Amino acid sequence: MEDERGTLGRSKMTLTRRVALLERDRAEQSRIITELVANVAHGFSPEQLAQIRAAMRDELADAGLRLDGAEHQDEAREDFRFIRRFRRGIEGTSAKIGWLVIAALLGGVAYLVNLGLNTWRGGG
Repeated sequence: MEDERGTLGRSKMTLTRRVALLERDRAEQSRIITELVANVAHGFSPEQLAQIRAAMRDELADAGLRLDGAEHQDEAREDFRFIRRFRRGIEGTSAKIGWLVIAALLGGVAYLVNLGLNTWRGGG
């Protein structure tokens, strides 16, 4: 709802006053952001770390990955190692199959070129 002075009384302010207010707001925001960054740079408090760990464990447990004990952590590590070995094996196999397909294509092209040359020379 606008009053006779305009939105937030801007119509009565001079341009210099508006610029001064904008500069003050910018300086305040910069100061606040700098303080936030400086506080985060010191690290998390032990309570915050405990909350983060608990939240991560809860979320991972919801996804089916339990990390609440050392034996669960070791099993999870082994599961991830198995998945990594499986992925590397699949990548190696697919690379070998890829090279086999490339070699077959090159062999087919060489055969067709040879067949074409023999036909062109009349020996075919």
